[in-house]
Formats: sequence, structure tokens, C-alpha cells
Amino acid sequence: MSAKTGNRSVFVRILLTVVVALLAAGAAVAQNDVEIEVALSPQTIGLNEQAILEVKVSGGGQNVPNLQMPALPSFEVYSQGSSSNFSIINGVVSSSVTYRYLLVPHKVGTFPIDGISLTVGGKQVVGNKVMLTVTSQGQSTSPQLDQQGTTPQGNTRDYFLQATVDKKNPYVNEQVTLTLRFCTAVEYYSSPSLDEPATTGFWTEVLGNKAPYLQKINNRTYKIIERQYALFPTQTGDLTIGRASITTTVATRVQRRDPFDLFGDLLPQGVQVTARSEPIKLTVKPLPTANKPEDFTGTVGHFEIEARPDRTDIEVNQPVTVTFKIQGTGNVKSVAEPTIPELPDFRIYRASSKESTSNAGDRLGGVKTYEEVFIPKRPGTLEIPALAFTYFDPDRNKYETIRTRAIPITVKMAEGYVASPDIPYSGPTMTIGSQAQDIRYIKDQIGSVHRSGQLILTSPLYLFVNGLPVAALVGLIVARKRREKLAGNIGLARARSAGRKARKRLSRARSLANLSTYREFYGELSLAVMAYVADKLNVSPHGMTGDQLADLLRSRQVPDSSIDEAISFLRQCDFARFAPATPSPDDLTKALATAEQVMVRMEEAKFA
Repeated sequence: MSAKTGNRSVFVRILLTVVVALLAAGAAVAQNDVEIEVALSPQTIGLNEQAILEVKVSGGGQNVPNLQMPALPSFEVYSQGSSSNFSIINGVVSSSVTYRYLLVPHKVGTFPIDGISLTVGGKQVVGNKVMLTVTSQGQSTSPQLDQQGTTPQGNTRDYFLQATVDKKNPYVNEQVTLTLRFCTAVEYYSSPSLDEPATTGFWTEVLGNKAPYLQKINNRTYKIIERQYALFPTQTGDLTIGRASITTTVATRVQRRDPFDLFGDLLPQGVQVTARSEPIKLTVKPLPTANKPEDFTGTVGHFEIEARPDRTDIEVNQPVTVTFKIQGTGNVKSVAEPTIPELPDFRIYRASSKESTSNAGDRLGGVKTYEEVFIPKRPGTLEIPALAFTYFDPDRNKYETIRTRAIPITVKMAEGYVASPDIPYSGPTMTIGSQAQDIRYIKDQIGSVHRSGQLILTSPLYLFVNGLPVAALVGLIVARKRREKLAGNIGLARARSAGRKARKRLSRARSLANLSTYREFYGELSLAVMAYVADKLNVSPHGMTGDQLADLLRSRQVPDSSIDEAISFLRQCDFARFAPATPSPDDLTKALATAEQVMVRMEEAKFA
């Protein structure tokens, strides 16, 4: 073995040793860094409520062992899934897995939850202890929910959809929180599909969905899925929130009728159902006119305002960007800009505006930002005055006015400044004369003016090149409209494709026109004529007899001669297929020609 080969073997052994050591060190660190954090929300519930148990496992790399949960006989435990987080920041690897469980109590009392653990590398890691208190009195179910969950006969419903609002007599542009609750006491097999309620007359924002939870209604446990909306009425008077509907597949039981079934049990089946909510009527009030400020712009909610300049020490004609930030709860997208008065010492320009929405519980809020550019016209100590912003607070039922702070600006005199409205300032190196290479003087005599060359807009090549994309676009639009029309009208689509399908069947029949396959030949001809007429009439050809076809054609006012010819041909095909006699080659040719003639006659009919 050469020296070079020996050195390579030594290097490989050293590299493997280092890798194994690093992996072992990483595994040891992972084992030592594993932590379990147990949290409970809320810590006190009623007997008909539920709590969320969260178990967060931090560390341990990406492969975390399964949790070992203690027995909880006083609760029904439902897994709500898990979520993982893995990150590398500045070379430091961190990971965590959070498990969520739903706890539904069986009895009243105070119950410790302890002993949640996992085993890593032969070492057991145990989480902290939490206590859950269950009282006999919890949040009672609303009478409306109890009533909607009961049928007129007094039985509990397997599923229903409830829509509620937090207020039915709001002010215009005041938030109304709409809550949809889909309650089901039976298992569902498919994800519920929601048709949103109609909210004409409202500015609508979706607040989001809550995690599914369990609740007892009429002494029956329901799984409830909630979805909330923030509705802002844009007009006064009576408004209606339309029905919402949810479609899903729920479990049902259907008894088997098979007499040979030895078990005769009930097999679980799935049936598609739709639950609909009731429409909700609201009466929207106008904003009060008493004590209404003149600068009020229609903003409703509760807000704060601040103004921040990007700098306060500048030269004349240099811009200062002031950011006005309005934040609070309400319809942020409809918040108006603060009114800026005329300022003789500044030129003012709008730079930009943006907004971002956020949820604070079931209230919609956010931040709206305006940027204004102030350019000072003269040197000295100037001031951007405090700006007022007025809104209506529906909770306090009054108009509120808030103000920004005044912003002092120190403006320095620029070099070459002159107090002229036409020339803001002129630097010492600025020269205007015949030697300037970047200035061309304006002619006072325009001279002779005439057209040079042909106008390109009138050239055929220009018209062709620019008209071709337009023609292609028009063609694409026409083709798309035609496809949409056919997709929305199955009968029209079948009628238009009847001829093309018939030609394919005749082509197949022509390939079968020999004495060895004459039965298939006549069968294909019969199907071609029958399917052609069925496509024209938008009916199914399967199982249709000649008499049924004749009745359909007569109901569409097709001439009797065409009907008799078609029926006679179909009977001829049936006779040739099932009779013992063998047709001649001329018979096959005549049959093919007759089929084409029947279709031509049918094509001339209007099928009125």
C-alpha cells in the first residue's frame, strides 16, 4: 500500500471520529435541553364547559418522542392536533412541538393534572403540574341556542346553524359583530362548506374562525364551529343580513334490508345535509346632529392620533416628511385624513397612505398611516401646527376631538438664498448665458413648418401590425364566450356536437362494413342515428325504443316523412342484426348511405 493511500485512510478515520463525536455531543445537548411546559386555559370552568390543555416540548431536535399522558378519568379528552416550530438563529438550533387537548369534565371538583412526561436517551423528563377547577355553575347556554337546538316536536336536533349579532340597533358605520355557530351532535365526514350570508348595505370584514369546542345544549353535547364577521352599516334604516348555509356529510344509520344478512345490525352511513341560519333584521340609526363638529368626516369608533417628522433641522426648500398615524378600533379603511389648514410658510404635498387591520377579540381595529411632505419657503423657526381629528364614539354616544402635538421646524438659510417667489435661491456658481451648454434659448420666430415624410399612423404595415393583436384578442374573447355559453347550456352543447359525434360513429361503421362484422356494423349505424337524435333533443339514448323516439320527434314538430324514414331505418338495422340471413355487400353500402340520408333529413328539421 502506497503512502498516499495510507494517509487517505488515516484522514477518513479521523473525519468519522469527529462526526461521531459531534453527533454524540449534539444528542447529549438535545437530551439535556428538553423541557416540557404545561399550560391550562382557563383554569376554572363550569360543568358544561371545556378547557384547553397545551403541552409544549422544547429542544430535543426534530425527532421528539411521543408524550406519555396520565390517566384523566374525570374528563373526556379530545386531541386537537399539534404544531411544530424549528429555527436556526446565529447558528443556534431551537425547536418545539406544542400538543393541544380539549378537556370536558364529568363532575365538579378540583383536579390536579400531573405526570405528563417523555423519555429521551433513557432519561425521563416531566412537565409542571397544573390544577383545573370545575364548578357546578358555568356559562349558561342562551335560550335562543336551546330553542334552535330543539325541533317543534321537542326533540334535539342532530345539527343546526345559528346566526347572532351583538347589537340590532347600531349607528351608521358602527361595528356589528355577526357570529355563525355550526352545532353538530353527530360525526361529520367531510369539511363543512360554507355559503357566506348576504350583507348588502354593510362593509364586511371577516374576523376569522375559532377553534372547535364542545358545549352542552339541552343536555346533549355538541361540537361547535364559530366564524365571526365585523359588519359596518353604510346606510341608515332597516337592513337585513341574509341566510348563511353549511353543507357537509354527517353520520346516519340505515338499516340493512338484505334478508340473507345474518347479523342485521345497523351500519353507519353518511348523508349530505345542509343547515341554514335565519335572516337577521337590523335598524341602523343616523349619527346625532347635536354638538356635531364642522370638521367631522364620518369616522366612527375609538382612535388615537400622533404625528412624527423624519427631521426638524433643514434648509429652505428641503422636504420634511410628517407621518400621521391613526390607530384604534373601528373601520380603519374608512378613516379620513386629518384636515391640514393653509400654511403660508410651507408647500404641502401628499406622499402616501396605507392601512393595516387587526383583531382585538371580536372587535376590528388597526392602524392607518398618512405621509405628508412639508417644504419650507423661508428660513427661521417655523411650526407645523397641531392638527385636530374628530370621530364619533358609539360607546360614549358623543363626538370626540383629538389632536397631534405641534412640530417646531428649524429652517436654515441656504447658500445663495434670495427672497423671491419665482427663484427660491441662486447659487454663486450658477451662470446663464451663451456659454451654457445645457440651455437652449426659445425661438421667437418659428419659421416654415411642413410635414416631413409620411405619417406612420396611416401606413398599411403599421395598421396591420397593431391590428393583428386586437383581432387575436377579439377572437379569443369570442371563443371564450362560446365556451362559457356551451358550459352553461348542456342541451346547446350536445346539439352542436351532435354532427361531429355522428360522423365519428359513421366512420367507425364504415370500418366495420364487411360480411364478417356486419352485425357490429348495423349496431353502430343504429347507435349513430339514435345518439344523433338524442343529442339534438338533449335526452339519453340508452334504453330508448323506436316508438319512444317517434313520440319525441312528433312532440318537437318534426315532419312525419322524416320520422317514418328514421324509424324504418332503425327497424331495418334491428332485422339485419338479429335475422339469420346474411346481407350482401350492396346491402351494407345502401345501409350506410341511408344512415347518412336520415341524418341529413334530421339536420334540416328545426326540433321546435
